[in-house]
Amino acid sequence: MLDKFNRYECDEETGINLLYKGKSLKHVEFKESKDIDLYNEKCSEFDIESIQILSENDFDRINTYLIPEHYKSLDVEEYVMKLVSEGDSDQIGRVEMELTEFKARKLYPVLKVLIYIIDTMRKNNLVWGIGRGSSVASYVLYLIGVHKVDSLKYNLDIKEFLK
Repeated sequence: MLDKFNRYECDEETGINLLYKGKSLKHVEFKESKDIDLYNEKCSEFDIESIQILSENDFDRINTYLIPEHYKSLDVEEYVMKLVSEGDSDQIGRVEMELTEFKARKLYPVLKVLIYIIDTMRKNNLVWGIGRGSSVASYVLYLIGVHKVDSLKYNLDIKEFLK
């Protein structure tokens, strides 16, 4: 499961299963435990990468996006709500629900980056695709222009995108 820092969070058993499958633990976040300490002690013995346990401050530094300050301080909710047709309760309800989900998953910084990218592409007359994969289930992404598939019109469930 993705955590608030866009890293996979799992328990030791899941981590062991990932290792058995030959997967990297580079983007896996573990809570501190004696098992992790023991694993890290053995890593040097077998010349494999140890598990890094980072603090929230480390993640804040890692997730600093190189976008203009205007976008970093952008009020995502206000920006998206301005894109909703006035008086359309279906749109308003869907947007509010999606924004609640994005906020709960700490994805507002990603939305800010996407708004910046789309604005930059429009400004420079760049062409991008119609939409792809589960992202088309998001009405908020449709409104900001990431894709051109109206998920309300086609009754697409946002949960397909936020799995």
